[in-house]
Amino acid sequence: MRLVLGSLLLLSTASAFAHNCANTAERKLDIDPAGLKALRFELGSNDIKVQGVPGLQQIEVRGRACASDPAWLAELDMTQSRVGDKVVVKPLPRPQHNGFFNSYAYIDFEVRLPAALPLEVGTGSGDANISDVAALDFDTGSGDLKLTRVTGVVNARVGSGDIVANDVGSFVLRSGGSGDVTANGVRGDVKIGHVGSGDLHFVEVKGGVQIDAIGSGDVAVDQVGGDMFVGSIGSGDVVAKNVTGNFTVKAAGSGDIHHSGIGGKVEVPARHQND
Repeated sequence: MRLVLGSLLLLSTASAFAHNCANTAERKLDIDPAGLKALRFELGSNDIKVQGVPGLQQIEVRGRACASDPAWLAELDMTQSRVGDKVVVKPLPRPQHNGFFNSYAYIDFEVRLPAALPLEVGTGSGDANISDVAALDFDTGSGDLKLTRVTGVVNARVGSGDIVANDVGSFVLRSGGSGDVTANGVRGDVKIGHVGSGDLHFVEVKGGVQIDAIGSGDVAVDQVGGDMFVGSIGSGDVVAKNVTGNFTVKAAGSGDIHHSGIGGKVEVPARHQND
C-alpha cells in the first residue's frame, strides 16, 4: 500500500480566506486504499467534511491549518498509521502556547474517499459533515454530525452533540447524553441504547424501532414499517404515529404517551393508557 504524507503547499495571510483565520496553510495526504477495510479519523476539536465518490482510486485527505500566529502553522499537520486492515489519520500533537484570549491554532479536514470504503470518525468537540459512504462508526463528546446517504449501518455514540441523518441503511445509537438525534429515511432498523436528556426523532423507518432506555428526553416517531418498543422512559414524552406493527412501552415516568395509526397491538403502562 502506498502512503504519501504531503507537506506545506501554501502559506498566506488572512483577508482572502474565511473569517477568523489570520494565517493559513494547506496540507495534503493521499492514501492507496488497496487492502483496507476501513478509514478512521481521530480528531479532537477539529472539524471534518467527508464525501464518498464511486470509483475513486485513492483516499484524498486535505487539511487547512489556521492560526492566529504564523509561527504556529509549522506545528499544524496530520499523520497516518496502519492499524491492521485500517488506516488511522489524526492531527499531529502540538505544544501548548501562552497567548491572548483570542489566540487560536487548528487544522480542519476535507476528505474524498471511495464510496465503498467504511468510515470511522472519533471527535472530542469537532463537527462532522459526511455524505455518500458505505458505513459509519461515529463517536463524539460534544461534536455535531450531519449525515446524508449511507448505504449500510450508522453506529454512533454521542455526549452533548447532535446528529441529523438522512437516507441511511440502519441506525444504531449505542448511548447518548444531552444531544438530540434526528433521522429521516432509515431503510432498516433503528436501535437505541441508553439516552439521557436528548430528544429522539425518527421518520420513515422501514424496519422496527427499539429504544432501551431514555431519561428526560422526548421520543417522536412517525411511519415505522415494523414494531416500536421502548423499554423505559422517565419524564420525557413519547409520540408514536403510523406504526405498522406493535407499539410497546414497558415502563414510563411522568411524561405523556400518545399514539395513533398503530397497526398491531398497543401495550403501555396502565397509568398512561388514557394519555
